[in-house]
Amino acid sequence: MRIRGNGLLRVVVLVVTLSLTLVLLPIAINVGTGGTAPAFLAQYVDWTWPVIGLLWLVAILTGLWEFRSRRTVGHSARSADQPRNRPNALARIDRYLADRVAGSLASRTRLALALDERPEAVIPPYDLLVQPLASSVTEIREDADIATAFEDLQDSVLILGAPGAGKTTLLLDLARSLAARAHSEPEHPIPVLVDLAGWSGSTARHDDDDPDDSALLAGFVRWFLDELSSRYQIPVAVGRVWLRKGRLGLLLDGVDEIAGAQRGKLAPVLEELQHRYLIGQLAVTCRIQDYERLPQPLRLYGAVRIRPLSRRQVLDYFASAGQELAGARAAIEQDDDLWDLVDSPLMLNVMALAYRGRDARDIAAGAVADHRRELFDTYVSEVLARYRSTGRQYDSRSAVRSLWCLAWWTRTRAGDRIAVPRRLTPNGWYGLVLPPVGYLAHMVCLPALFAGLVGGATLATAALYGVPAGLAVGAYGLLLVHVRPRTWWVLQDRQNQPRLLLTAVMLCTGAVAGLASVMIGAGLVSLLPAWLGLALGAAAVGASYGLELILSTTNGRRLLLGVRLALVTVLGWLVFTRSESPGKFVACLAVGLIVAQGIRLVKALPMDHRVYPHSADESQDGPRATWRMDPWVLGGVLVGLLTAVILGARISPEPEAVLGVLVGGIAAKAWRRRAPLFAGGPSRILHGLLLRWSGYLPWRRGPFLRYAADRYVLARSGRSEYAFIHLLVRDHLADCDPDALAAKVDRRIAERARRRG
Repeated sequence: MRIRGNGLLRVVVLVVTLSLTLVLLPIAINVGTGGTAPAFLAQYVDWTWPVIGLLWLVAILTGLWEFRSRRTVGHSARSADQPRNRPNALARIDRYLADRVAGSLASRTRLALALDERPEAVIPPYDLLVQPLASSVTEIREDADIATAFEDLQDSVLILGAPGAGKTTLLLDLARSLAARAHSEPEHPIPVLVDLAGWSGSTARHDDDDPDDSALLAGFVRWFLDELSSRYQIPVAVGRVWLRKGRLGLLLDGVDEIAGAQRGKLAPVLEELQHRYLIGQLAVTCRIQDYERLPQPLRLYGAVRIRPLSRRQVLDYFASAGQELAGARAAIEQDDDLWDLVDSPLMLNVMALAYRGRDARDIAAGAVADHRRELFDTYVSEVLARYRSTGRQYDSRSAVRSLWCLAWWTRTRAGDRIAVPRRLTPNGWYGLVLPPVGYLAHMVCLPALFAGLVGGATLATAALYGVPAGLAVGAYGLLLVHVRPRTWWVLQDRQNQPRLLLTAVMLCTGAVAGLASVMIGAGLVSLLPAWLGLALGAAAVGASYGLELILSTTNGRRLLLGVRLALVTVLGWLVFTRSESPGKFVACLAVGLIVAQGIRLVKALPMDHRVYPHSADESQDGPRATWRMDPWVLGGVLVGLLTAVILGARISPEPEAVLGVLVGGIAAKAWRRRAPLFAGGPSRILHGLLLRWSGYLPWRRGPFLRYAADRYVLARSGRSEYAFIHLLVRDHLADCDPDALAAKVDRRIAERARRRG
């Protein structure tokens, strides 16, 4: 019903739009050729063409939406049993798995990982699709690989292991084995590997959900089908049919990467999934420690744990590598502490890449924790120091800072995951306090934005309504900059940052914003009848004050707001009724409100990433912080006035305009500590710009992620998707000192250059 209702609504909008256009178009043509409009439309004749343009735009957008909806419905209605669907899906799955394996460290070290059975870790399901013939529980065969173990455990298994043990590697191996079988056996399920990190545990329902599914299962199925669509280009409608008919094998990687509060939902959702759908194959991976903290074990047929590497496996691998790893082998034989590190394929790969071709003396002696830090530092230094002829190159400082920023974000703000966010600043950068960024924000951007905004508004007002009105805007703008909250701070440590170009950019941005907002706001208000403009302004001010009265917690503040509102109402009405140019008064009142809200917005910008105590304004740096803004704002006002005079602005005062600006300034509540609702977006944009400006993020996401993947710090996990090669690598980068690590990379580059020379 909802889909039909939306379609009906679009048809009604289209019909009404076309009907109004057919009525207004002859009138507009008649007026344009010298005729007259009907009497009831005479005062609105100037709006005819803009309204027609808007109606045409609505009609075009509605038609395009209807066309797109029909195409989507037609595409979704394709039969899931078309002969080409299965081979096309398998071909895309093969490419995806090949890319994942090629981009991982596991492609460099192929070791036979031993498995231990852990039947107590799961609850055997009571309605398996395929039941064993014997009454006893099937055990995995000795020295079985993952595909054999999966078959022995009735295609329903949990894979457990320590960090770096090779869980994802085993799941990739299993996926490739099952895909090969699916190619040769048409009835065999198609294996689809999906990372659980993207599941949010949503319980929102959509129209296309199965009504018999619970809200939790409906959200999981919808997320799963979206993953199939984006990763393997399997249409959602086709994927839903295949899932219902048991034609998909589900390989779910990384229970530990689900947001902590949502992990407990996985067991019930998988249990319901196996009740409601034909799930013939299911494999799940998780770190041992995280799995033991789950409130409920998973309902699967069996579980396996990956054994740590044995000394014999490590020594055999070093021996097979020959002289390139002779130094690493000698070091590990001489230092027993290193055996505590190199017990997993990840650490073996890290050590192999870090110390390939190097002397054993390069491995520093010390505690195990020191070994680990040194090993990862050496690994990062080694892989970043190696030159690659393909792709864009980055200097060490920018590369390490960007990797540190990404690692910090994915661990702290993105739900403790290894996948790099699609957008580098998805939800703001709260908590990431960096001195260079703070310096640029508070000592460069804020003064320049204040100066540009007030100066641009002064110029526009003086050009439209005379120099006295522009002077009134500049004066009360300077006053509002002083009004609390004052969110800036004087930073005594002057950072070595490029400031001139950034200052010019911020000045221009503020000036354009101030000039454009005043010109557009005053222009739109002047097009309206004076009484209508005043009514709209009164409604906006009244709604704002009413909301503030509701949210205020003290009677004293409510009284102050009431008195202020009464004063604004009386002044506005007296000036409006006795003015010879009420339209000019209303337009300048709008200018006052616009400038005040612009100053509030600029004040709110640094709050997005830097928090100060409430007593900051009373500290010894408070007055000096305020004073630093005055020369900037005063300079902007003077430049704006001088430019307006040069352009021919009127010098004689216009009382209506000046009074309008003053009433608008009194009406505005620029002292409120609550930031405007729309301040979050500009604040994130500004902070993202400063992170890039100071070298903590790359300007272009794609080339840098490809650069990091080419150096085995990141791995490609999907189309335009990347993740850190492992949790331990991410944590090491998040905890490191990026500048110190960059210095190590530079030293390693210099060493390699000397050896080549």
